[in-house]
Amino acid sequence: SASSSSSSMQLVFMISDGRIERDSRSKVRRLIRQMQEKNMLMVMIIVEGEAAESKKKNESILNMKEVSFVNGKPKIKHFIEDYPFPFYLVVEDLAALPEILGDALRQWFEMLAQIQNAV
Repeated sequence: SASSSSSSMQLVFMISDGRIERDSRSKVRRLIRQMQEKNMLMVMIIVEGEAAESKKKNESILNMKEVSFVNGKPKIKHFIEDYPFPFYLVVEDLAALPEILGDALRQWFEMLAQIQNAV
């Protein structure tokens, strides 16, 4: 039943700098889809760290741009527009990570409760 499958859902956190090569994104999407089929929700936690404060803001993953070529013409878009993870968090201050994880878990439990109440 839907309630028993939702109660066995698992939340998986992946902590990384979040940079994923364009050629690997389709493989990552396939992996995420396979995880979802097994009732696993993947959340990418992108850690820019305290070093991000000293960096220019345009070096943030949220401001990064990439160039692709469509019919021989360059197309510029933000890196995050084609991001393979549907759920992600960007952490600039590493000291805030415990609070951010706590918020994510709270939202996770609220989502599970809504799913179970809908059944």
